[in-house]
Amino acid sequence: MSTEHKHITRAAGVNSLATGLSRILGLLRDMTMSYFFGTSGLSSAFFFAFTIPNTLRRLFGEGAMSSVFVPLFAHELHHNGKEPARRAADAVLTVLTVVLTGITVLVSAGCLLATLWVPSAHARLTLFLTALMMPYCILICLAAVCGAMLNTFGHFSRPALSPVLLNLAIIAAALLAAWLTPVEQIRIYAVAVGVLVGGALQLWLQLPALAQRGFMPRPLWSLTHPLVRQLLPLLAPAIIGVGVVQLNVMVDRIMAAALNARAVSVLFYADRLIEFPLGIFGVALAVALLPTISFCAARDDKQGFTRAIAFSLRQVCFIIVPALVGLLVLAEPIVQLLFQRGQFTHESTHFVVRALRCYAAGLVPFAFAKIIVPAFYARKDTRTPVLVGVTVLMLNVILNLILMRTWLQEAGLALSTTICAFINVGVLLILLRRACGPMGMRAVTVSLARIMVLAAAMAVSVWWTSDILSAWRAAPQLILRGMHCALAIGAGVTVYVLLAYFTRQTELMELLAAYFRKRGSE
Repeated sequence: MSTEHKHITRAAGVNSLATGLSRILGLLRDMTMSYFFGTSGLSSAFFFAFTIPNTLRRLFGEGAMSSVFVPLFAHELHHNGKEPARRAADAVLTVLTVVLTGITVLVSAGCLLATLWVPSAHARLTLFLTALMMPYCILICLAAVCGAMLNTFGHFSRPALSPVLLNLAIIAAALLAAWLTPVEQIRIYAVAVGVLVGGALQLWLQLPALAQRGFMPRPLWSLTHPLVRQLLPLLAPAIIGVGVVQLNVMVDRIMAAALNARAVSVLFYADRLIEFPLGIFGVALAVALLPTISFCAARDDKQGFTRAIAFSLRQVCFIIVPALVGLLVLAEPIVQLLFQRGQFTHESTHFVVRALRCYAAGLVPFAFAKIIVPAFYARKDTRTPVLVGVTVLMLNVILNLILMRTWLQEAGLALSTTICAFINVGVLLILLRRACGPMGMRAVTVSLARIMVLAAAMAVSVWWTSDILSAWRAAPQLILRGMHCALAIGAGVTVYVLLAYFTRQTELMELLAAYFRKRGSE
């Protein structure tokens, strides 16, 4: 295994563990929300309102901004040294703070003014919640850029752990509000305040690690700084590119809100379950990959660049495909176990399961996109993902209009997203190969075919175990339902790993080699 591959694997491992803890607490957060609010209009209003600051987070924080900033910051650090890189980071963070503050004030004021003319109580609640949560985007975007700087230094644990604080803040706010008042509207406002507290804690967590490296952020207003001047031309198309994806999310949420009262919540809970494996493995691997390919691009090392991408695609297939199988086979018992209690009814489970299976079918292209799109940004090509994204967005709107009118309803929106994800990744892979030359995709394809055979055996073992333990699945005791899911998943993972080991699956051997080398060096 090459040095780059070892670095990516180890960094992804650290990131996966930290992100895994965050995702577990995220599920606890969602279980808390589902218990108190179910798939009601209140929860739909909250999730819709949270979409707006979250969209800005992805545009100016961990999405476009980080993807464009990391290659430039890595280049500055590599070629000019620590002090110029520190001043460059200060200038970028200062400009970002001013821009985000302006956007926050405008959006919050607009939402509050709109409540004077909106006749619907549900719409007014959504607007009030949006205005209340908008400052979160300032806090989380600054935290995301600070986390990207730490990733460039090879420090992954704090940025990956920061969402833990958000989840804890929301859980605490929901529980405290439930203890203090029975009024559900007050409770949902309390959860919104918890979001703000969580954002502040996420930013606070990054600062000590940056200070240890001499990069504690300081105000430095300088639109003429060379890195800021480099950043802005690249950032605009990157924001448009990521904005296309986020606009896609907004279009889905708007269409879902127009479809019925439950649809926004249904899609949120289904998407959260998809984000669990995607965040632990797909995003973690992508975060670990970006600094490596950025330094490869800075050194004009095309061979190292393409090797790192192909390696990451193979690794993500090895992890994501079995996750896909598990979600397809165990969708209903998983949703029942995690959410079906309190205000979350059996009917809620039915609708979430339909949407979850439609999303799960797209896990592989969702994960591939997390790796391929930053590869374009590392090469300072932000135009290509924009053009492809705009085309896919238009296709998604058309498919949404068609599929949401079928018996699938909100699940049709999820299916449309999956179909478009396959098209988006396929086109981007073709274009990246044209730009970089051979990328080892034949090895990725062969590896994927072998993984799918192993995953098919895993699916049989999961289904068989679940069928044997079907009485536990229907049991009223939470512990029996939990044991049903745990044993079914455990049986599938055992079969998958053993078959991969005895067939000497390359990806498993690489993971084991990286693990034992790390243990040997400790």
